[in-house]
Amino acid sequence: MKYKALFLDLDGTTVVLGSNSPSERVINRVHQADELIDVCLATGRVLSTAEPVIKILNLSGLCVISNGIQIYDPVKKKIIEETPINQSLVPELYELLSKFKVGIRQFDGIADVPYYGEQLTAPIQSLYIPAISDQTADQVINALNKYKNITVHKMLATENGIVGLEICHVNASKLHGIHRVAQLLRIQTHEIIGVGDGYNDFPLLMACGLKIAMGNAVPELKAIADFVAPAVDEDGVATVIQKFILSSVYSP
Repeated sequence: MKYKALFLDLDGTTVVLGSNSPSERVINRVHQADELIDVCLATGRVLSTAEPVIKILNLSGLCVISNGIQIYDPVKKKIIEETPINQSLVPELYELLSKFKVGIRQFDGIADVPYYGEQLTAPIQSLYIPAISDQTADQVINALNKYKNITVHKMLATENGIVGLEICHVNASKLHGIHRVAQLLRIQTHEIIGVGDGYNDFPLLMACGLKIAMGNAVPELKAIADFVAPAVDEDGVATVIQKFILSSVYSP
């Protein structure tokens, strides 16, 4: 199978968690792949923190950022689509989240800033809890299950059992973002490779024809993967590109 697009998560996949510097091997393989297919991102990072890596990789493929809230065109250097949360729900969601005694931030489309329940003067894209124990995160998710028009993304924040939670519009996910990009590129989702490592990469993998988990991925993601690549610190993305893109293109 000759694939037409590659979607990469960033933290824990293309770069070590919190880093902006892919390895030279990953950079070189991404540049080679970009000459053959669309290489895109599907990341929980906002544009300001994703853009340094986009520039290093010299990507031209449409990027799903902020967990699917936004689609970014790195050639035009602009956000081309957004899917904000239902604004009328924000006060009620804030009241519910406050009961868990957690820090709450709101993402305005550019950056996430502290939110204390004040009346909003402009639309927000999502609510965000940057640091919460995994156990409490599951309790929050259960409490939010009654809302059918939102979705909750759990993201690895540290290696000490602390995670982040982002509450978004139900149609704001890596899956929805990838489906939309596939429409814009006029390709089928079975022609896409997806690579990730975290809880918020379930939608990424489920949107793609070839599902790849990193060696350092959470066990649940590995369980649904078609292939488990080497870990991020072993340049797993470079291995994926060599095995499924470069070898496929140059084989008879």
